[in-house]
Amino acid sequence: MAPGTRSLRSASTHKQTTHSHSSKQIIVVDDDSDDSDSGGKSPTRRAPDAKRQRTMDSVHAIDVDEDVIMTDAPPTPPASVAANSAAKNGHLKGRKRFQADFNDIKAQGLEVGGMAVTKFRAGDDEGSVEVTIVDRANGEKRILACSIMVTDTSEYPKHHSYLTWADDSDGAPLAYVATALSAIDSGKSQPLGETLEGLLLRLSPSSNNAPPKLRSPIKKTFRNDDSGSEAAEDDDDSDVAGYEFLDDDDVPGVSSHTGRGKGAADTERMRVVLRVQRDFIEMVPSMYKPGLIPLSASHTQHGTWADSADFCISVSFPVVSLTETIPAQALVAWDRRLLSTSRARHLVLLISGFAGTYPPLASDGSYAASGGKNGGSGPGAGKGGKQLQFQVGVCGSYKPAQSAAVEAGRTFGLLGRDAEDEVREQREKAAREREERLAAWGEGAFDDEMGGVDADTSAGLYGEEPEDEEDDEGDARFERFSLSSALESLLDAQLVKLIWLRRTYGVGWAGAEVIISLSEKQQLGYAAVWATAQEMILAADKEERALARKGTLPHDPLHNLPKTEEINLPYTAFCYLIRRLTLCTRYCLVCHNRINSEFEALKPYVCDTPLCTYQYYTQNRGASLEYEIMHNPDTVDLLVSLAYSAASEGVIDDPLPVGMALRVPPPDQSRVVAAPVARFSHLGGVMPQQGAVPLSTAKVGTDGLVDFDALPKEHMRASIAMMIDSLPSIDEMKRHLERKVKPGKSKPRLQELGNGAILPAAWYILRWCVASCTAYLEEMASSENQRIQGVEGQWRQFRFSVGAPDAEAKFQAALKKATETDANAKKYPSLYAFHGSGLRNWHSIVRHGLWFKTVINGRAYGDGVYLAKEAQTSMGTYAQGGRACWRKSKLGPTSCVAIAEVVNLPAQFVSSNPHFVIKDTEWIVCRYLLVKGLEVPVVDAATKAKEKKQAAIPFVKIDPVQSITMMGKQLQVPQPGYQIDELVHRREGELVEENYDSTDSYIFGATAAPKPVEVIELTDDEDDEPPVSKGKGKGKMWSSLASVAKGKSSASVLPPKGPPKDDWKHDAEYVRRTVELLMPPPVDSTPSATMAVQRELKAMLKEQEKAGKSAGGLKELGWYMPEEFMGDNLFQWIVEMHSFDETLPIAQDLKREGVNSLIFEIRFPPTYPIGPPFFRIITPRFLPFIHGGGGHVTGGGSICMDLLTSDGWLPSYSISAVLMQIKLAISNLDPRPARLASNWRQPYSVGESLAGYKRAAATHNWTVPEGLDKLVR
Repeated sequence: MAPGTRSLRSASTHKQTTHSHSSKQIIVVDDDSDDSDSGGKSPTRRAPDAKRQRTMDSVHAIDVDEDVIMTDAPPTPPASVAANSAAKNGHLKGRKRFQADFNDIKAQGLEVGGMAVTKFRAGDDEGSVEVTIVDRANGEKRILACSIMVTDTSEYPKHHSYLTWADDSDGAPLAYVATALSAIDSGKSQPLGETLEGLLLRLSPSSNNAPPKLRSPIKKTFRNDDSGSEAAEDDDDSDVAGYEFLDDDDVPGVSSHTGRGKGAADTERMRVVLRVQRDFIEMVPSMYKPGLIPLSASHTQHGTWADSADFCISVSFPVVSLTETIPAQALVAWDRRLLSTSRARHLVLLISGFAGTYPPLASDGSYAASGGKNGGSGPGAGKGGKQLQFQVGVCGSYKPAQSAAVEAGRTFGLLGRDAEDEVREQREKAAREREERLAAWGEGAFDDEMGGVDADTSAGLYGEEPEDEEDDEGDARFERFSLSSALESLLDAQLVKLIWLRRTYGVGWAGAEVIISLSEKQQLGYAAVWATAQEMILAADKEERALARKGTLPHDPLHNLPKTEEINLPYTAFCYLIRRLTLCTRYCLVCHNRINSEFEALKPYVCDTPLCTYQYYTQNRGASLEYEIMHNPDTVDLLVSLAYSAASEGVIDDPLPVGMALRVPPPDQSRVVAAPVARFSHLGGVMPQQGAVPLSTAKVGTDGLVDFDALPKEHMRASIAMMIDSLPSIDEMKRHLERKVKPGKSKPRLQELGNGAILPAAWYILRWCVASCTAYLEEMASSENQRIQGVEGQWRQFRFSVGAPDAEAKFQAALKKATETDANAKKYPSLYAFHGSGLRNWHSIVRHGLWFKTVINGRAYGDGVYLAKEAQTSMGTYAQGGRACWRKSKLGPTSCVAIAEVVNLPAQFVSSNPHFVIKDTEWIVCRYLLVKGLEVPVVDAATKAKEKKQAAIPFVKIDPVQSITMMGKQLQVPQPGYQIDELVHRREGELVEENYDSTDSYIFGATAAPKPVEVIELTDDEDDEPPVSKGKGKGKMWSSLASVAKGKSSASVLPPKGPPKDDWKHDAEYVRRTVELLMPPPVDSTPSATMAVQRELKAMLKEQEKAGKSAGGLKELGWYMPEEFMGDNLFQWIVEMHSFDETLPIAQDLKREGVNSLIFEIRFPPTYPIGPPFFRIITPRFLPFIHGGGGHVTGGGSICMDLLTSDGWLPSYSISAVLMQIKLAISNLDPRPARLASNWRQPYSVGESLAGYKRAAATHNWTVPEGLDKLVR
């Protein structure tokens, strides 16, 4: 068993909000008289002359009224040791951070609410500290001496857990101290300073005035906030997340299942729960998985949440399942992360804005608050004028964490600069200055190794940034993808309107979309559009029904739904989302109207209206520029570099960034060049000549800028190059966008770079460089298996698919026709060849594909696109380098060559020797782009070695007569869909059936329904069942509620409400006969051991009670602790182990002999939890190892496991987890299986167990715990 952590324990419970009318005084003390003796001989009292420093100028303490929570402007708490440490040590983590926090507390001291830490020193074990706490107001009375241990300092301060035990508790009742310490054990990971401040608050007299279970909420002690940075711990952005509250069961008059006492609020909340339950159950048979996320941290272990708290609903679907209706190549082209990472395992829709009302829509599709009284003009508004909000993203889990959901719905943030921003700017400035000095003078510019800067300050100025820590949410992070903005805009603006139109006019999704489109274009009401365009509306629905019959569209929950039936909004919204995602290339990303085109683009784009084009570029509609920079920086770098080269050399042509209201400086006349005019010499080469340069007549405004659209085309090109020159590098943009910020602050924006010196037009042109390219470009740098085999290493390889609307469709049609008419093409449908062109031409090629609109290199072999069979022909002659290269480019491209796939009909080419000359451009599709630049791509040796062990790569079968070569060596091209198919299979293998969390389990398990839910039983004899779409939403089930039987309504599906009928049963008489043979319990104990054993006992009984009510029952738990045999001594336990796998020999022996369970005795030493407990089997007797037995059971019935010795035991191990490990060991068939002895009825004696334990320890050189002989005698 690996070293354990607190994760071995059962999950800690959530807390429910309670209120207290008490207020308390908070004083933070800087104790300069702290003991510095490492030997730990610190006095327990403060020296009389000790200096006490208050946190405010006033000598009065602060009265804090904890019943008042300001949500708009949280009060700034007094500075504290924890706050100072977080600000000072926030860049550290692990052992370094723990040591730094420890030193701060030791140097400053700690006092809160009259309780002070007077002794603080390191313990004997790593990560442990010894603390003594006294009451200042009560004559320095000692309250508590305890030890606090961090289980794993390498995980500090985010993912560790605490273990506490009291050395003595003379100054306070034992139960009171135990409660305070156990709260630390079960609390969330947080820095040591915050933990100690919380402990002092719990022990303070002002907290003790009330009964322990009714104490006030403790602020910042056991946070539920999962924010990423340490500095965020001082930000108090949430009005509730920083508090811990007590369980409902601890508060009189508060129901643990409703969150409040009996009353109207309970009834309303239960009505909401049951209505949500009904909608969730309807989604159970589908592949969609619903969830509810309270937008407040004050929900309890039962899954309820505060009545005043709002919530959001999530619906998710495995992304890989989209490949059933959307080609995997298209998904990768839209956003490669959709299939390339498990963090994007689920497509998730978040719905918020309910304002406590559910369902939000009436049966007619209008908002419930409007009552449908809108005169037929629309759905009205929601409660308080609020509208529903939708967020679309991906998540590794079936629903995101609460903090991620809250952050996803936040539409504002603080823009102000703070100290953190100033430090960051200083660091960046120092780094830039150092780079400039290095570039100008080399290493000699610095006098010492640290560049003339003191080593202690270098890290803070221009040294490495603090290491990024993983987000606390893990797989529950919510991340946006490239189409999130467009889909959210659609859902926010149109979904409720579409539902209302469908319910009002009885049309489908397509018909309702036509109504909205015509209403906006013609400026007419919906009723007028319906009256004049019914034929068009119904035709759209008819076309979509034909598409649905092919099984490519999801289920439609509104189809044939009675007008009086309530709408399942989450189900309806998610089905519509899947539908629009499936059809997204047919619709404009801005206006969301249908694009009237015979063919579709590979990637979604905009329609041809000027307004949509303007919004697409200037308002960052469609794919987010920031997203592309963060996730595809090399592709962005390449596109910008190509645009710069084309603009600088005067060849960039339509489409230009016009219609965007750009204001630019008048371009420098020296940079304005005319497009080159090709003239040919007698050798057939090219002699470029410059044309005349026109003068600009654009008027310069008072701001010194001109309208870009008013410039001549030659000046436009120069202006584009100047604007790109003013931009920072793509790497700098990426670092800026990925900078972590405190919760509540606005995320970094590109416009913040350069301190406002960069004109807005430059950012719009950057957006245009990226967004105007509808091609799919992705570098294949991560794997050798994706790359063309035989290409020289200096060439970077990009997967390249041109996104012109009709290119792929025409190519596939030509390919199909060739295979039908030519025998050789039937065997080898296509061939591959190179196309080289000057760097300046590639901006146009990646947008339009290969054409021959402009003569560049002559046409010695006829008109058409020239392709070469040998790479050097294209690379050496035609792939000319550019005269101008963007100096801030990381790639620094100098040459580009495309590898194109061509229909294999060389006899019909204009020429096939020595080069291919092809006039029919629809016969050519670019597949790969090779880029030669300043940076050489590197694939590490480990990756290469790993890939060599994988299965053989499937290569394209190329016509041997028309082979493709480089330096005379034949190249091998992988099948285009090979890697994508592998990704799909990998993601399918990762699909797991996730269990619902406590909140969703509570939703499904709510039973106090006002009326019974009708259960419809469908039999095979009922032939009138309406046809069901085969699309998603009615497929196989990915739910943890168990499979739904065929023919049964989803309304009959509810989680089991109790253990299974064949659950294991406790036999009290069998245990009683065994217990009578026990020796007296241990007599030695200590307060710290007593508290630890109490904590374990409580956890065990709680876990056992929960298992007894669960669907798996006690049988799934595997052990049982009979409460009737618990004596007065906590240090001796009786535990039964049962329900072994029926295929095991030991399980078969137990069943044959009628043995109900293995009965264990557990004895705890006075050193627990530092020392391990002693486990032994009382009965039945096992076959000894020397006689052929096994299962890690010694000849005396003790357990042969190192984790039960001093060498392997850790204080963080829980008893339930150890029992599970013992059960696994007994079930282990290696080296031999455990079996019952022939005399199995004879119980083991204590002497036998002790002797067997010692023999096993001696055999393995394990250390026997001290005092073991006394413990068991």
